[in-house]
Amino acid sequence: MSSSLKARLRANFDETNARLDRALDEALRNRAGLTMVVVSRRQPLAAIKAAYALGVRHFGENQIQEATPKMGAAREGITWHFIGQMQKNKVRKTLKHFQYLHTIDSLSLLSRVDTLAGEERACPSVFLQVNFGKDPGKNGLYPEEVEPVLEAALDMKNVNCVGLMAIPPDSASKEQTIAYFEGVHAMRDSLKEAYPDWPGKLSLGMSADFELAIACGANFIRLGQSLFGER
Repeated sequence: MSSSLKARLRANFDETNARLDRALDEALRNRAGLTMVVVSRRQPLAAIKAAYALGVRHFGENQIQEATPKMGAAREGITWHFIGQMQKNKVRKTLKHFQYLHTIDSLSLLSRVDTLAGEERACPSVFLQVNFGKDPGKNGLYPEEVEPVLEAALDMKNVNCVGLMAIPPDSASKEQTIAYFEGVHAMRDSLKEAYPDWPGKLSLGMSADFELAIACGANFIRLGQSLFGER
């Protein structure tokens, strides 16, 4: 990565971190409760190394075949998050490389992850993906399906269900996005009452809406474009 690209990356990180800090201040929160996952899909290894030099330790990828070569050449000490749609025939390989899985969208997929994680002696941290708006064009559990899958997850030995993940519609207005995030937050709170030992973390927000997600209680945000720019 050239010096000019490194300078641009640093400028983007500085600007994004300033926005992030302002959002946390306005929400009366601090960094301790927030993890920034840097989405490095379609980014070269040099970009990952440059972000690492800026202090990033959590990276997100959405395709196994693209991610694994970069993982093998990247620095140690990175926590890898799988943020793409999971294919059942690639679960085993995913488990070999990723510590967090953000897109568990069915009981059958969760069960396969649990079975193969046992065989691989792994215990991934997983989020249940919620299709809060019941959009037929999106993946995820409908709201009424979440509790039974969560209950099953909490009985499994080889997965650690840490929370919920959701993505509002691409066309949502600011007000609609806030309502979507607040709805998922309320769902989480209700589930926490029934399952008080469940961590109940929220994976919400991307480059276009992370400030709204922070205001609505996000614990994990997934940022790519605001840091690396347009692909």
